[in-house]
Amino acid sequence: MARKKKEPEFIPSRLNTPMLNYRVYYMDKGEKILNFLGAFAVGGICGLIFYGNQFLDEEGFATQATTICNIVTFVVIGIIAGLAFIPIREKGLRDSRIDELTLQFQSFLSALSVALSSGMNMTESLSSAYHDLKLQFSENAYIVKEVEEMMNGLHNGIDIEEMMTSLGNRSNNPDIQNFGLVFSMCFRTCGNLKDVVRRTSDIISEKIAIGQEIETALTSNKTQFDVMMLIPVVLVLMLRMMSSSFAKGFSSPVGVIAITIAIGLFFAAYKMGQKIMDVKG
Repeated sequence: MARKKKEPEFIPSRLNTPMLNYRVYYMDKGEKILNFLGAFAVGGICGLIFYGNQFLDEEGFATQATTICNIVTFVVIGIIAGLAFIPIREKGLRDSRIDELTLQFQSFLSALSVALSSGMNMTESLSSAYHDLKLQFSENAYIVKEVEEMMNGLHNGIDIEEMMTSLGNRSNNPDIQNFGLVFSMCFRTCGNLKDVVRRTSDIISEKIAIGQEIETALTSNKTQFDVMMLIPVVLVLMLRMMSSSFAKGFSSPVGVIAITIAIGLFFAAYKMGQKIMDVKG
């Protein structure tokens, strides 16, 4: 069975400029190492809390087998945690980048709408929006790079609607994708661009405002959810430290099986809680 081809991080534009593919995010080696080591350490410690101190002697003291088992447990569970955390972290960074692009795109539409309403043509409007965005963000901002590429494309005879559609396809955002399609149709048919840009800007602004209100309302619940995720780890650690009989119980075959089942249920509850808290616009 053929492996699925990895989606590129950059997609060449008509000017052969590598433009960001916002649908994916790939961490560099430094980021991967730092995130892996952090997850490795946390996973290894949690592994010792749940599965540590096996093969104790009759008096409850650690044996050589206990030391070896602790090392193996720390390393194995740490590696699993590190490998599992990398794609989760990449997804979070990708989503954050898309959210940032969406906010910047809304500012772009506002600046473009003002320029078009003042009677400028598309080339002049893009130039005006470009300078406004550089002042509002920075030269390295996502939308500034995108508008700069649009301006270069216009100067080299590339259709603006083609570049707008390209941004929409790379953005992984339905609003930007739909705007690219509507803009292309409107531009080709000589429609009212000022009205299209203004209405799209208003719609995206409303969606962002509603999303921020929902996020604010869920902040306390998300904090409580994160704290609750730590309770099982803290509880097991306290039980192990408070009584040697509890520690022996965790080290028994029945205790290991019970802990494994409990962790499975805990993980399922965690995934369900994430889905409940993940409110999409």
